[in-house]
Amino acid sequence: MGKRPSISKRFWISLILSLTLITVTGSDSFSQTKLEKAAGSHTFSIFWWEIRHVPLKWTHLLWEMFPGNKPDDNERIDIVRSYLQAVNRLDKEIMKLRKPHLSAGYTSAAADINVLSHVLENIKAYEREKESLRGRAEESVEAALSKTIIEEGLGLRYGILFPPTDFRFDEPPLILVTSPRDQIKLEASILINNNIDSNTRSSIERKVELDGRTSALIDNLAGLGTYPALVSDRYGLREITRTAAHEWLHNYWIFRPLGRSMWNSPEMYTLNETAANIAGNELGDRTFLKLGGDLSKSSHKYADVSVSRPHLSRILKQTRKEVDRLLSVNNIVDAEKLMRREHWNLKLGGYNIRKINQAYFAFRGNYADGPASTSQIGPELNEFRDYFKTLGEFIEAISKIDSYHHFKLQLDEKRDSTSTK
Repeated sequence: MGKRPSISKRFWISLILSLTLITVTGSDSFSQTKLEKAAGSHTFSIFWWEIRHVPLKWTHLLWEMFPGNKPDDNERIDIVRSYLQAVNRLDKEIMKLRKPHLSAGYTSAAADINVLSHVLENIKAYEREKESLRGRAEESVEAALSKTIIEEGLGLRYGILFPPTDFRFDEPPLILVTSPRDQIKLEASILINNNIDSNTRSSIERKVELDGRTSALIDNLAGLGTYPALVSDRYGLREITRTAAHEWLHNYWIFRPLGRSMWNSPEMYTLNETAANIAGNELGDRTFLKLGGDLSKSSHKYADVSVSRPHLSRILKQTRKEVDRLLSVNNIVDAEKLMRREHWNLKLGGYNIRKINQAYFAFRGNYADGPASTSQIGPELNEFRDYFKTLGEFIEAISKIDSYHHFKLQLDEKRDSTSTK
């Protein structure tokens, strides 16, 4: 017999949602910035996204209250597998529409008309199948991740987890980021609707760059730390569980010094994002196993980028170092020539990076375990992680950090205590 979902989870969801709506309502009421003016109607509103999607989550919670509706672990594995199969089938049919002879619309050829009609029918059928499974698939990942988190000792008494895991499988918005041209520094960012084409992206970027002092980039996101967190379902189950864990960690740390200090300095922003990557990957992989995943499959893809894509890692790190050097002597022209040249070389090598500029390095460089960063925070965090026997202990220890200086002191203490043993 299925169990009724705990009142405590529904209470915590209500509390966090209230805090989220207060925050995003305020942010949406600000006067238009330069970025918002450039984006125009393409600006993404977290407030309206919450209004549209949170009721769907509550509908599923109510559905689970009835006996027999809550799946067991084996059923959850089957649900997630079926959902991802529906996602893949839907994506394949949508890709067919992009073929030149179909994307232009109906043609005079009867064969093309029949093919187009068949594709459109399939898309509608797979969309219905996907939507019928979405709520249960989300709950299945939430339950598996919650179990992993509680096993790491991060829950409250009586098995209560705060904040509860809560996700929405959907395509995240894009992000428009800027940096000054004369240095690599994340200056501003806003979210952009994900339904714009490449030409529109370029047009918005050009508008932002009209002042001659700004570098702009519209980049992709794999997830977004809203509540419920927004997680892309297009990159496979292991990527889903890693992203879901990453976003939950942001929601967990926002109630602790680490998350509350995230915007105090560039170093704290990088510390938050990199810690969420390191811990999120571990939590995500353990959750992946609970959902029937096999870590030995595609293991090379999920290895450190210096191992999985050494050519990409080497070029990006070398380029970043040289760009930093050129900008330090105010040689903007040569720095931008270098980035355009290396971007072209990477495209020739099969790496589909849309653009490399100051804004690219400013945004991607916040993830200090990635190839676009030259920060020591990545190696330092990996070292800090190694001092703890369990992942839960690392997550709790890093959650108490409120400045980069504080982190360095804690790291030095770990080093000293190890050397004296």
